[in-house]
Amino acid sequence: MTATDLNETMVAFGAVRAPEAVWRQADAQRLPFPDGGFDLVVCQFGVMFFPDRVGAFTEVRRVLAPGGRFLFNTWGPLGAHAFEVALQAALERALPVDPPRFFPTVPHGYADPAVVVADLTAAGFTVEEEQELTLQGRAASTADLATGYLTGTPVRAAVEASGDGTAVRATVIEEMTARLGPGPVTAPMTAYVFRAAPASSA
Repeated sequence: MTATDLNETMVAFGAVRAPEAVWRQADAQRLPFPDGGFDLVVCQFGVMFFPDRVGAFTEVRRVLAPGGRFLFNTWGPLGAHAFEVALQAALERALPVDPPRFFPTVPHGYADPAVVVADLTAAGFTVEEEQELTLQGRAASTADLATGYLTGTPVRAAVEASGDGTAVRATVIEEMTARLGPGPVTAPMTAYVFRAAPASSA
Protein backbone atom coordinates (compact mmCIF):
# COMPACT_ATOMS: atom_id res chain seq x y z
CA MET A 1 0.00 0.00 0.00
CA THR A 2 1.26 3.45 -0.93
CA ALA A 3 -0.22 6.46 0.88
CA THR A 4 0.21 10.05 -0.28
CA ASP A 5 -0.53 13.60 0.73
CA LEU A 6 0.34 16.94 -0.82
CA ASN A 7 1.58 18.22 2.53
CA GLU A 8 4.96 16.93 3.76
CA THR A 9 3.90 17.37 7.39
CA MET A 10 0.89 15.13 6.87
CA VAL A 11 3.11 12.54 5.17
CA ALA A 12 5.40 12.53 8.21
CA PHE A 13 2.43 12.28 10.58
CA GLY A 14 0.87 9.46 8.59
CA ALA A 15 4.13 7.53 8.45
CA VAL A 16 4.19 7.49 12.26
CA ARG A 17 0.55 6.49 12.58
CA ALA A 18 0.55 3.84 9.83
CA PRO A 19 4.14 2.70 9.28
CA GLU A 20 3.03 -0.39 7.36
CA ALA A 21 2.29 1.82 4.32
CA VAL A 22 4.84 3.42 2.03
CA TRP A 23 4.35 7.17 2.41
CA ARG A 24 5.07 9.65 -0.40
CA GLN A 25 4.52 13.35 -0.88
CA ALA A 26 2.53 13.67 -4.10
CA ASP A 27 0.47 16.12 -6.10
CA ALA A 28 -2.62 14.36 -7.43
CA GLN A 29 -2.29 16.28 -10.69
CA ARG A 30 1.28 15.01 -11.25
CA LEU A 31 1.51 11.62 -9.60
CA PRO A 32 5.12 10.44 -9.18
CA PHE A 33 4.34 6.86 -10.16
CA PRO A 34 4.76 4.80 -13.33
CA ASP A 35 1.92 3.90 -15.66
CA GLY A 36 -0.25 0.99 -14.62
CA GLY A 37 1.25 0.48 -11.18
CA PHE A 38 -1.87 0.24 -9.00
CA ASP A 39 -4.91 -2.02 -8.84
CA LEU A 40 -6.88 0.48 -6.78
CA VAL A 41 -6.66 4.23 -6.17
CA VAL A 42 -8.66 5.57 -3.22
CA CYS A 43 -9.17 9.24 -2.41
CA GLN A 44 -10.89 10.17 0.86
CA PHE A 45 -12.58 13.61 0.62
CA GLY A 46 -9.79 15.02 -1.50
CA VAL A 47 -11.15 15.61 -4.99
CA MET A 48 -12.95 18.81 -3.98
CA PHE A 49 -9.54 20.43 -3.43
CA PHE A 50 -8.03 19.62 -6.85
CA PRO A 51 -7.64 22.78 -8.98
CA ASP A 52 -7.85 20.65 -12.15
CA ARG A 53 -10.10 17.69 -11.43
CA VAL A 54 -10.12 16.29 -14.96
CA GLY A 55 -6.33 16.48 -14.98
CA ALA A 56 -6.09 14.69 -11.64
CA PHE A 57 -8.56 12.01 -12.73
CA THR A 58 -6.53 11.51 -15.91
CA GLU A 59 -3.45 10.92 -13.76
CA VAL A 60 -5.38 8.35 -11.71
CA ARG A 61 -6.34 6.55 -14.91
CA ARG A 62 -2.70 6.58 -16.04
CA VAL A 63 -1.42 4.83 -12.90
CA LEU A 64 -4.18 2.19 -12.81
CA ALA A 65 -3.38 -1.29 -14.03
CA PRO A 66 -5.77 -3.02 -16.45
CA GLY A 67 -8.89 -3.89 -14.51
CA GLY A 68 -8.06 -1.32 -11.82
CA ARG A 69 -10.62 0.85 -10.08
CA PHE A 70 -10.86 4.39 -8.71
CA LEU A 71 -12.87 4.78 -5.49
CA PHE A 72 -13.49 8.19 -3.92
CA ASN A 73 -15.98 10.36 -2.11
CA THR A 74 -17.01 14.00 -2.09
CA TRP A 75 -19.23 15.96 0.27
CA GLY A 76 -22.83 16.66 -0.66
CA PRO A 77 -24.31 20.18 -0.58
CA LEU A 78 -23.62 22.34 2.44
CA GLY A 79 -27.29 22.14 3.41
CA ALA A 80 -26.93 18.38 3.91
CA HIS A 81 -24.16 18.75 6.52
CA ALA A 82 -25.79 20.07 9.69
CA PHE A 83 -22.54 20.79 11.55
CA GLU A 84 -21.30 22.99 8.74
CA VAL A 85 -24.66 24.69 8.21
CA ALA A 86 -24.41 25.79 11.84
CA LEU A 87 -20.76 26.73 11.41
CA GLN A 88 -21.38 28.87 8.33
CA ALA A 89 -24.23 30.70 10.04
CA ALA A 90 -21.95 31.28 13.02
CA LEU A 91 -19.15 32.64 10.82
CA GLU A 92 -21.57 35.01 9.10
CA ARG A 93 -22.64 36.28 12.51
CA ALA A 94 -19.11 36.55 13.89
CA LEU A 95 -17.58 38.11 10.76
CA PRO A 96 -20.52 39.87 9.07
CA VAL A 97 -18.52 42.18 6.80
CA ASP A 98 -16.60 39.47 4.97
CA PRO A 99 -17.51 36.00 6.25
CA PRO A 100 -15.30 33.14 5.04
CA ARG A 101 -16.80 31.22 2.12
CA PHE A 102 -14.43 28.27 2.27
CA PHE A 103 -17.02 25.66 3.29
CA PRO A 104 -19.72 26.46 0.71
CA THR A 105 -17.22 26.86 -2.14
CA VAL A 106 -14.54 24.22 -1.52
CA PRO A 107 -15.55 21.19 0.62
CA HIS A 108 -19.15 21.54 -0.60
CA GLY A 109 -18.31 23.09 -3.96
CA TYR A 110 -18.20 19.78 -5.86
CA ALA A 111 -21.58 18.51 -4.76
CA ASP A 112 -23.35 17.91 -8.07
CA PRO A 113 -22.98 14.23 -9.02
CA ALA A 114 -23.68 15.05 -12.67
CA VAL A 115 -20.64 17.34 -12.74
CA VAL A 116 -18.48 14.68 -11.09
CA VAL A 117 -19.59 12.06 -13.61
CA ALA A 118 -18.91 14.45 -16.50
CA ASP A 119 -15.39 15.08 -15.20
CA LEU A 120 -14.75 11.35 -14.84
CA THR A 121 -16.00 10.74 -18.37
CA ALA A 122 -13.76 13.52 -19.71
CA ALA A 123 -10.81 11.80 -18.01
CA GLY A 124 -11.58 8.46 -19.66
CA PHE A 125 -13.53 6.73 -16.89
CA THR A 126 -16.83 4.92 -16.79
CA VAL A 127 -18.79 5.26 -13.54
CA GLU A 128 -19.73 1.82 -12.24
CA GLU A 129 -21.42 2.90 -9.02
CA GLU A 130 -22.60 6.16 -7.50
CA GLN A 131 -24.08 6.19 -4.01
CA GLU A 132 -25.49 8.92 -1.81
CA LEU A 133 -24.66 8.16 1.80
CA THR A 134 -25.89 9.98 4.91
CA LEU A 135 -24.32 9.17 8.26
CA GLN A 136 -24.48 10.76 11.68
CA GLY A 137 -21.55 12.94 12.68
CA ARG A 138 -20.75 13.03 16.37
CA ALA A 139 -18.79 15.41 18.58
CA ALA A 140 -18.36 15.78 22.32
CA SER A 141 -19.44 19.42 22.22
CA THR A 142 -19.96 22.40 19.96
CA ALA A 143 -16.83 23.89 21.57
CA ASP A 144 -14.83 20.95 20.22
CA LEU A 145 -16.37 21.42 16.78
CA ALA A 146 -15.63 25.13 16.80
CA THR A 147 -12.02 24.56 17.84
CA GLY A 148 -11.47 22.04 15.07
CA TYR A 149 -13.04 24.18 12.38
CA LEU A 150 -11.46 27.46 13.46
CA THR A 151 -7.93 26.14 13.93
CA GLY A 152 -7.70 23.15 11.61
CA THR A 153 -9.06 24.54 8.34
CA PRO A 154 -8.26 27.53 6.08
CA VAL A 155 -10.91 29.50 8.01
CA ARG A 156 -8.16 30.01 10.59
CA ALA A 157 -6.58 32.73 8.44
CA ALA A 158 -9.78 34.79 8.41
CA VAL A 159 -10.17 34.39 12.17
CA GLU A 160 -6.61 35.54 12.78
CA ALA A 161 -7.02 38.46 10.38
CA SER A 162 -10.07 39.65 12.34
CA GLY A 163 -7.76 40.64 15.18
CA ASP A 164 -9.99 39.14 17.86
CA GLY A 165 -9.98 35.39 17.56
CA THR A 166 -11.27 34.95 21.10
CA ALA A 167 -14.43 36.90 20.35
CA VAL A 168 -14.94 35.10 17.05
CA ARG A 169 -14.60 31.71 18.75
CA ALA A 170 -17.05 32.70 21.49
CA THR A 171 -19.63 33.84 18.93
CA VAL A 172 -19.18 30.70 16.84
CA ILE A 173 -19.64 28.46 19.87
CA GLU A 174 -22.71 30.40 20.98
CA GLU A 175 -24.37 30.22 17.56
CA MET A 176 -23.52 26.55 16.99
CA THR A 177 -24.78 25.67 20.46
CA ALA A 178 -28.04 27.48 19.78
CA ARG A 179 -28.49 25.43 16.62
CA LEU A 180 -27.11 22.04 17.68
CA GLY A 181 -27.28 21.97 21.49
CA PRO A 182 -24.34 22.00 23.91
CA GLY A 183 -23.29 18.42 23.37
CA PRO A 184 -22.70 15.68 22.90
CA VAL A 185 -23.96 16.62 19.46
CA THR A 186 -25.11 14.38 16.63
CA ALA A 187 -26.09 15.60 13.19
CA PRO A 188 -26.47 14.21 9.66
CA MET A 189 -23.81 14.65 7.00
CA THR A 190 -24.20 13.54 3.39
CA ALA A 191 -21.56 12.47 0.90
CA TYR A 192 -21.41 10.83 -2.52
CA VAL A 193 -19.29 7.75 -3.14
CA PHE A 194 -18.12 6.88 -6.66
CA ARG A 195 -16.48 3.79 -8.14
CA ALA A 196 -15.08 4.20 -11.61
CA ALA A 197 -13.11 2.12 -14.09
CA PRO A 198 -11.03 3.19 -17.10
CA ALA A 199 -13.44 3.20 -20.02
CA SER A 200 -11.41 0.59 -21.90
CA SER A 201 -11.73 -1.93 -19.03
CA ALA A 202 -15.23 -1.14 -17.74
